[in-house]
Amino acid sequence: MKRNTVLSYVFVTVGAFSMLGPSFVSKAEILDDSTVGITYALDRYVANAEVQETKKEDEKKEEDVEKAEDATEDKTEEPTCKYPEFEGKCLAKVEEAVNVRKEPDENSERVGSLPVHGIALVIEKGDTWTKIESGITLGYVRNDYLLFGDEAGSYAEQTCPKVAKVNTTTLYVRAGQDEATDCLTMIPEGESYEVVQKDDDVEGWTYIRVDSDIERYVSSDYVDISYGFSHAISVAEEEEIRKKEEEAAAARLAEMTSTKRQEVVNYALQFVGNPYVYGGTSLTNGTDCSGFTMSVYAHFGYGLPRTAAAQMQGLTNVDIASIQPGDLLFYRGSDGSIGHVTMYIGGGQVVHASSSTTGIIVSGVGYRTPCAAARVIWD
Repeated sequence: MKRNTVLSYVFVTVGAFSMLGPSFVSKAEILDDSTVGITYALDRYVANAEVQETKKEDEKKEEDVEKAEDATEDKTEEPTCKYPEFEGKCLAKVEEAVNVRKEPDENSERVGSLPVHGIALVIEKGDTWTKIESGITLGYVRNDYLLFGDEAGSYAEQTCPKVAKVNTTTLYVRAGQDEATDCLTMIPEGESYEVVQKDDDVEGWTYIRVDSDIERYVSSDYVDISYGFSHAISVAEEEEIRKKEEEAAAARLAEMTSTKRQEVVNYALQFVGNPYVYGGTSLTNGTDCSGFTMSVYAHFGYGLPRTAAAQMQGLTNVDIASIQPGDLLFYRGSDGSIGHVTMYIGGGQVVHASSSTTGIIVSGVGYRTPCAAARVIWD
């Protein structure tokens, strides 16, 4: 309320009271100088009005400040992206691998490679090249082969498999989501298996794919679940991997007792990476586990039955503890019958057509528990 308006209102009010006569005014309200009394009253009224108006303005300012602070806090608490775990990271979107260069130049020295589903920290993002750090590898990758932030998170959610890594000495694979259900097989510490999402998943249990024959539940307490990401491999690490492969080959060779065994194993290993196809027998276009062993041995003139169960029954069994390269190892399925077969290649490893996800791979001999072994080549 403006001061002029207040004054006008007070003068009118005082005038009105004056017309009513002295009987309506107490002696305590009348001063010796009537003009001084009116001025004092006006000054107090106006001062009061101004104080109230100033107080309201201050309260409004405080309220506005509080609202602005609340808005800032709300904005800060909101995640900066839909997939915060991928903030500041990038993911390789490639069919095989992409080179990591020492400098942002295609002619620069190669310092390593970022494989399929390879993840890295973004050190510095440029218009064409991004400096990344992954594992012990530090260098540059072209942006054409990378996905960043939310885009990486969305891609991972849709295409990247999740894996369960066993963190206990021996883990039972159960028929159901209950410790009272049958144990179908046992899997060792350190091995990783594909996680399969199921509609009836129960908290505390994880459904995994061991191979083409076994897909069942393990206790979530004894596995560490993560995306199946890979880190970049440096040039030095590539050389180390090459040396280990040569050493493994040498160990297999030393374990061989005949040239024929060596030939069979070497022939089988050249198909690693080819696809798994249920019911298939093609070593190049797709085969299942028994089709793989049958076709490998057929190349050398040996006739094996078509199924894993028939191969175990049709061959001479040997003690698992005394297996030699070229021998077959058998595994029971979820119904208790023989459902999977692998070939021992020496050095504590087997080669097999594992699953539609992995294709033909090399695994540790104890990746799951074998129940029997059989020999094709006798010295």
